[in-house]
Amino acid sequence: DPRSRNMAGSSSSSSSFATSSQSRAPSNSQPYISPLDSTWTPTSGASGASGISALSSQSSAHQASQLAPLDLGPPGYEATITLYENTSREKTVYLGPWEIIGSHNRRVVWQCTYRNERLEHFVTVPMDDIYPHTLHARHRPYTDAADMERFLTFRVPHRIRYTGEDGAVTFDGVMQVKYEFTSVDSSVRFQGDVRGKTLLDYYDVDVVWSDINSRTDRFGSVRGMGLVQRLKLWRDSYSNLHSITVFANRASRQYHEYELHWFEAEPKSKDDRARQIRLAVRGRRGSTSDLGRRFSFNRIRPRQRSVPGHGGSSGAPAANTGLEIKYLGLQFSHRDDYRRFLEAWAYAHNSDSEFQGIPFPQHRIELESPQILAMPAELDGGLQPVIEPDSGDDEEDDT
Repeated sequence: DPRSRNMAGSSSSSSSFATSSQSRAPSNSQPYISPLDSTWTPTSGASGASGISALSSQSSAHQASQLAPLDLGPPGYEATITLYENTSREKTVYLGPWEIIGSHNRRVVWQCTYRNERLEHFVTVPMDDIYPHTLHARHRPYTDAADMERFLTFRVPHRIRYTGEDGAVTFDGVMQVKYEFTSVDSSVRFQGDVRGKTLLDYYDVDVVWSDINSRTDRFGSVRGMGLVQRLKLWRDSYSNLHSITVFANRASRQYHEYELHWFEAEPKSKDDRARQIRLAVRGRRGSTSDLGRRFSFNRIRPRQRSVPGHGGSSGAPAANTGLEIKYLGLQFSHRDDYRRFLEAWAYAHNSDSEFQGIPFPQHRIELESPQILAMPAELDGGLQPVIEPDSGDDEEDDT
């Protein structure tokens, strides 16, 4: 317990101080005045030692009474969530292992500290339409960039139901869900489980733009479609296809998701010094005759989901907004992010071209053929022997 260590540290410091004071007098001839007792001097002997011990005990007890109890949480918890935030009933819930239940009306079930205590996070939208949101490292300049993944939010309110240790439901309502994970790895795994995809990497970008939403406005100010955002690279758990997501905070205030095979493998342009690349959309204006590389404009348009309160229509396709981009521009905040993205882009794009989106589930189970199960007698009998003729005129059956 930190309070015990604090009290123990105070006591041990006082004891050593008293012992050293009794063992020898100060080198100068001036009488030493104790900071705890103005009447105490090194020549006061045992009575002085008992006096300082008593005062030290009183001081430690007074400090302990002023310290608020430290709520360190149970060992091994994965994340925390705050219920009734900014109210007198505010409560921090410590969350342990989680489990995704259901396919359509899905929910995340968190195991909490006590046996009957649990928290349920209801996710009613399809997996492709849910976007866990994390911030650019600039929002916390003195924190490691990767550490920003620990602070996870959902821009659309979700339903949360909390059951206490006594088995009674004490919270059931819609709220802005905000998790604080204990590690980046836990947050990455959780985001992947919620989306049904694997989060491969994340990159801080200064600006994201296209031919529809230009990088600068007519006054020369940087705008684009997204400014100071976190770009994420995903791999679908079913098809193994890769995609990138980014929040367009300067345009539609929606999440945009682009699949990598919608773009040409080689970037349209690169500027290593400015950390900028342009990704050209594949198949525009009949640029290729390969049927395997042709995609309709409906597939080229990114999936978008609006955020309530910003005037967007939930689930409206990009065609309704007239978004038909010819290229996607990215300017990275850090040189390391720029280099990592180029390497990941080349590898992922090559992988998507090789498999061409053929479903290949990672956690698959191979079942026995029903034809084999229907004929158990033949399996018990084994293989029939091969009848070979003798060298003579008559044939003899070996069976």
